[in-house]
Amino acid sequence: MQSLKLKSLQLVTGFGILLLTVLSFVQPAAAGTNAGTAGAFLRMGLGARALAMGDVGVAIPGNGFGIYYNPAALPYLKQMTALSTYNYLSLDRHLNFIGFAAPLHPPAGIPGKTLSAGMGVGWINAGSGDMEARDPDGKPLGTFSNSENAFYFSFALCVTEKLALGISPKVLYNYFPDLTSGESLKSTRLGFDAGILFNPIERLYLGAQARHINAQYRWDTSTLWGSDGTVRTEKFPRIYRLGAAYQTDFGLLVTGEFETSDQNDNQIHAGAEYLIIAPSENSFALRAGYDDEDLAFGIGYGFALWKVRGQFDYAYQIQQIPPFDSQVISFSVSF
Repeated sequence: MQSLKLKSLQLVTGFGILLLTVLSFVQPAAAGTNAGTAGAFLRMGLGARALAMGDVGVAIPGNGFGIYYNPAALPYLKQMTALSTYNYLSLDRHLNFIGFAAPLHPPAGIPGKTLSAGMGVGWINAGSGDMEARDPDGKPLGTFSNSENAFYFSFALCVTEKLALGISPKVLYNYFPDLTSGESLKSTRLGFDAGILFNPIERLYLGAQARHINAQYRWDTSTLWGSDGTVRTEKFPRIYRLGAAYQTDFGLLVTGEFETSDQNDNQIHAGAEYLIIAPSENSFALRAGYDDEDLAFGIGYGFALWKVRGQFDYAYQIQQIPPFDSQVISFSVSF
């Protein structure tokens, strides 16, 4: 009975901290929006597990998708993990990801002791099929396509037993091929994400992330129009996330996050996962989440095969903005 009371107290304390954190960051400024700003493909979330729980991940430890959500989660990985994701989107659009994450244990400078660290690399690619171009009078000019890419290089270190810090430099590459007479338009820039993960008491994790530091596109159209070309910079909105996650001892994970940006776009993300582990070491997960007015649901299936472990995840997002809902499939292999 005493143990049950202690666990209940820990759960209430954890979400009390999360609530106070959220309230402390909500400002009375007029609501804004990130819509219409650069880098929309990096605001869609990543991975079926996280998206099924409402696009959460900043406070979940041991998560290979921490490459995107919070690099400070990487030192908590148990094994090396290869990751992949495919988003099925409407209007002939696509969003794909492949990545690799691993725990690291470099020497600590003291005989017999090592540090807890983690690393990850990943590539997010978004684009569309051919789009029809028209002049100001509406006359067709042909078709064009676009490819947006982000290449992540993440590293994190546990500076104490309860605190990890991480950083994710990322190369941003946007490309419009063959716009005029074989000439292309492209932008290559460098941005950063940074995160922190804190484990104040057993099973409770608090996380924070700053996303899109120095992230921007810089367009120089002189390659297309010569002296009539211009130089234009499009900045990504800088996004800040705070969150908490609590893992019970009976398979239930509950998590919530508050997101804001320098455009005053405030959002709430929250979700839960219930994990069932079979005697054969296979596992089955049920998930549901709330993603800033949208609902999401999903399932996960994990299985052991020889010396590796596979994980299949699926998410269905019910979106308020038409024309269609979104479906996400992820597959990862740990070894």
